[in-house]
Amino acid sequence: MKYTFTATAFLTVCLVASATGQAGKSTNYKGLEITPTGVERAMNVALIDCPPGSNTVRGNAKPGEEFAVVTLAFKVTPAFKETIVKKPILTDSEGKPYNTSVAIIDPGSVPEYKCSFPFRVPAGTKVASVQIDTAKIDVSGLETKK
Repeated sequence: MKYTFTATAFLTVCLVASATGQAGKSTNYKGLEITPTGVERAMNVALIDCPPGSNTVRGNAKPGEEFAVVTLAFKVTPAFKETIVKKPILTDSEGKPYNTSVAIIDPGSVPEYKCSFPFRVPAGTKVASVQIDTAKIDVSGLETKK
């Protein structure tokens, strides 16, 4: 009986780890390994370029709106060659795109970094993915509960 419990517990742990890995799955884009780490909601946000720099402008949501803030972790791999990286575009569960004002500036300047990209959306919008040029990143399971 103890062996069965141990095997069941192991299988459960593997299934949970597998499901968690799906939501935060890494995507490689031109030598940048991009991993989504979370989605949060906010009424006001810092509009800091990526990697974080000295730009400290703030954004405020209007009535009926909020920011869906998507955090992405970047790792510069040996395959990376200096290039211009387009701004991310958020797509909601119905396929509607939303832009961000945060730009990815000098993406190879540091080996690893995290950036938060705020997208002004109607309150309650369900997020689905973020696209950076040809790289599509699933963020649907990363929503932080309020």
